[in-house]
Amino acid sequence: MKIKVIMDSGKEYEVTHESATVQDFINSLYQEMPNGMTMMMSGFLAVDEGQKELFNPMHISSIEVID
Repeated sequence: MKIKVIMDSGKEYEVTHESATVQDFINSLYQEMPNGMTMMMSGFLAVDEGQKELFNPMHISSIEVID
């Protein structure tokens, strides 16, 4: 699935994600804490497999599925 990730700064990234649904992509941005709570990751994630572009998921303003 190809997804356009739009950051709160206006920067846009095109991400190819192995997930089958948008919800799977959103779920991949969260992690379970030791106390059982689920929180959005606050570190950097690789946009592409080459890991040349990184983004912080806490600054995502919207996502769009690209057909």
